[in-house]
Amino acid sequence: MLTLAEVRDEPMTADGLVLRRPRTGDAALVHRGTHDPLVREFLQAVVPHRDAAAAEQWLADVPPMLWETGRAAYFAVESADTGEALGWAELVNLDPEQECAEVAVWLLPEHRRLRTAKAALRLVCRFGFERIGLRRIDAFAAADNMPSQLTGAAIGFRRAGYRPALFRSSRTHRLHDAVHATLVPEDLC
Repeated sequence: MLTLAEVRDEPMTADGLVLRRPRTGDAALVHRGTHDPLVREFLQAVVPHRDAAAAEQWLADVPPMLWETGRAAYFAVESADTGEALGWAELVNLDPEQECAEVAVWLLPEHRRLRTAKAALRLVCRFGFERIGLRRIDAFAAADNMPSQLTGAAIGFRRAGYRPALFRSSRTHRLHDAVHATLVPEDLC
């Protein structure tokens, strides 16, 4: 497995999407996403930025630091045709010894379609397998978040378990039970 510092820093393109490292110009995307009720309900530790300037500062500081320390890889997802930012993807909890990570993807409301979600999730998983050399990618979806579970299953994730009260909503602070799914390179479709 390569460290993130050793990974080629060039975008990946497939299925009409581009997966690239975020830049400060993505502040509007991040600001909107951290205020989106569904993103905040179904993802943990999403702190809404007070304004675009705060999101810009976060983008300047946090993603590069996590990338350099090998702890996480954050990405903006954009349209290959228009360059419009559609959402966000990340590989977190990178574990070089186990050659695994956890994946999360969110899309802005106007881009939430199964086809787009599958393409974004597939692209970030390809990055993990092809560029970093991961052997397993895990995903945790709230048990009541069927769209996320279906998206994962559509690209080859297999259900690996059920975790009661696994994470707390960033919006309501309600505990969510989670479905754990896992993907290996051979199962990615």
